[in-house]
Amino acid sequence: MSNNSNWIKALNVTDVPKNDVKRWDYGTKSFAIFRTADDQCYATADACTHENARMSDGFVMNHTIECPRHAGSFDFRTGEALNPPACINLKTYATKIEDGVIYVDVE
Repeated sequence: MSNNSNWIKALNVTDVPKNDVKRWDYGTKSFAIFRTADDQCYATADACTHENARMSDGFVMNHTIECPRHAGSFDFRTGEALNPPACINLKTYATKIEDGVIYVDVE
């Protein structure tokens, strides 16, 4: 683990269904952790940048997450806002998998 990172054990890979998202809380922050069909994992802030809805309650499809409140969508790999009303990108966090465990760099 790098000295410049703050890697925190988040979830087991199997805790997140393939092609889906799961909420993970650490301290006062909430994260949305995504798992793709090929077991790649990504993490974003859990609050939508438009109305603070929980992204972990959204609909996942083709590397996108659709906000459950207003249907704005984001690319969860990059955090990019893809369509209105979302216009501010989601914050993303680096992830890594070691021995079946997802670690998130929370800084």
